[in-house]
Amino acid sequence: MKRRRHPIVLIVMALIGASLLSSIVVAQAYSPEAKKYQSWLAKRPSISKINVEGNKYFSDSQIKVHLFSRERSFWQFLKSGSRDRMLRYTVYRDTLEVKYLYVRSGFLDVKIGETVDIAEKDSSAVITVTVDEGEQFRIASVQLHAPDTMPFYSDLVKVSVQLKPGEPIDPFAVKAAVFDLKTIYANNGYPYASVIDAIDSSAGSSNTVVDLQTTAGPPVYFGDVVIGDLKYYSPYLARREMSFRKGNLYSREKIIESQRRLYATGLFNSISLEIASSDSNEIQGPWRADTMPDFVFGAIERSPHFVSVNTGASQDSLQDLTWDFAAAWGKRNIFVSRKIEFSLQYRFIVFTQWRLLYHRYQVQYTEPWFLDLRMPLTLTGRFEPGVRSIVQPYRIQTWSIALSTRKEWSEKLYAIISGRYENVNIYGIKPQNQPEFRFEEGISVRRKLDVTLVHDTRRDKFVPRSGSFTTYFAQYVGGILGGDDSFYKFEFSWARYQHMVGQAIYATRLKAGWAKEFGKSHEVPSTDRFYLGGANSIRGFKENSIGPRSKSGVNVGANVYGIFNQEIRTPLFWKFWGTVFTDMGNGWGSFSDIDFGSILFAYGAGLQFISPAGPIRLDYAHHLENGPYKEDDRWHFTILYAF
Repeated sequence: MKRRRHPIVLIVMALIGASLLSSIVVAQAYSPEAKKYQSWLAKRPSISKINVEGNKYFSDSQIKVHLFSRERSFWQFLKSGSRDRMLRYTVYRDTLEVKYLYVRSGFLDVKIGETVDIAEKDSSAVITVTVDEGEQFRIASVQLHAPDTMPFYSDLVKVSVQLKPGEPIDPFAVKAAVFDLKTIYANNGYPYASVIDAIDSSAGSSNTVVDLQTTAGPPVYFGDVVIGDLKYYSPYLARREMSFRKGNLYSREKIIESQRRLYATGLFNSISLEIASSDSNEIQGPWRADTMPDFVFGAIERSPHFVSVNTGASQDSLQDLTWDFAAAWGKRNIFVSRKIEFSLQYRFIVFTQWRLLYHRYQVQYTEPWFLDLRMPLTLTGRFEPGVRSIVQPYRIQTWSIALSTRKEWSEKLYAIISGRYENVNIYGIKPQNQPEFRFEEGISVRRKLDVTLVHDTRRDKFVPRSGSFTTYFAQYVGGILGGDDSFYKFEFSWARYQHMVGQAIYATRLKAGWAKEFGKSHEVPSTDRFYLGGANSIRGFKENSIGPRSKSGVNVGANVYGIFNQEIRTPLFWKFWGTVFTDMGNGWGSFSDIDFGSILFAYGAGLQFISPAGPIRLDYAHHLENGPYKEDDRWHFTILYAF
């Protein structure tokens, strides 16, 4: 038997060529009445019916979903598109989409035809799609030809085993595997590696072999990095952000990481990091020039000095109309690479009264490399002198010092550590009366230490289609740090996003928290407890309305809580998406109070507009009756997804 091979490039080219040919055939079918047909086509007639013939593997509805063409309907009219009208490129798009659907399912020799008839009743278009499926090719085995002496051989195997025996051959998945194999080589010092793929069906359609032949090529090492002329900043600042050094094994991943780190400094508007041109015959040490390339770094710098001024009116729920004024000045290269910023903020009550409500002054100093490690350390000092009350002659003055740092192990895994020391002074109140005054006014000095660990594998932060987002949060307040309250607080959140049928996304989230007082404190302050309910936790309830209640029925906040959310998201039309969801959970005073019978349950649906700033969301949710919560429903309007 003759050996058959299906190179992937030829298959992709065949898709386009066959589609173009089918459109030509349609035009020729009307050659006797070409003029009439062209005149009719110029009017963009509506499509009244789509017929599918010859299909066995996919149903009519499955094929119609993938067509560019759409039958005329009220729903299609609302979408305000042109897919329900016959256009000059309609046939080309239809045949290409159907061929793509079949080829991805292993029908490598599929033939698609499409004819268009003019309906006598209203001169609308009747489209008939004919399918000659041919044989379906399935993977019998995947043969990877790569030197097993390579230290990254196991990574190559992990890519090849993604093409699983028994499944239909997807040429595009094969091509994606080729790209992944090349990427592994490029990240391990072999950017000149070649990967040749072929599909061998000589043994029959159900015994097709996918052959992946790799050639490593010569190893490549990093050469020097030539820093272009910089006007404001030292070349040292750019060089230290490079994640590679001369003589290191070449890695495409390290080049991308270096670019990301250079942008993160905030010193450059744009950067370029490219291989310098060189004579491949030139010898540099033990390597040829093309196996130890030099790189050239160039950038458009940001000005080291910056000034910002903001002002505007706002509505205060207690003070009516207020006017804010804020200004900041900073320098990005103080002491060579450090950053400092001074800012002030004023708020005035206007019209009803004319007086200063508060004023705040802040200085922020950033050390980009703390202890010679890439852990940006930020020191922030804030001072609020306070304003004398018009009711009583007292003034509340506060000052605080905050310290925070961020440690990155990768772009997906990082930790944030921060601490805050706060002090409050009250002037105009006798010392013996200050404890009662502090209690009445809710004045509490907080001194705390926070640690947050984040693992984020989402590719799209606004509309995640895959991956997960996990956070661990721990807070220590008071204790050896001093202050008025002592408690610790923990929160955990895990969300996962999975692809479903079509373009639908299944999103789930599990979130829990616990707060506990210790030392001299008898309870966790009410402002630091957990308040559930609303657009981003359990929908169908008012914001912050879920939790333990006092005797008067007021929500006093929970010390323990748990939430579980499920959501199916799918695109509807244009930039609009739709969702259906279920939310459940509750908050309790302590672990001993947890009662699974008290778990609240809500369900609903929503509509989102995907804007450049993220999804603008409108949700309708209905919750069931449970305990003091009567059955009710609620609309929620906000921005970004709930999780």
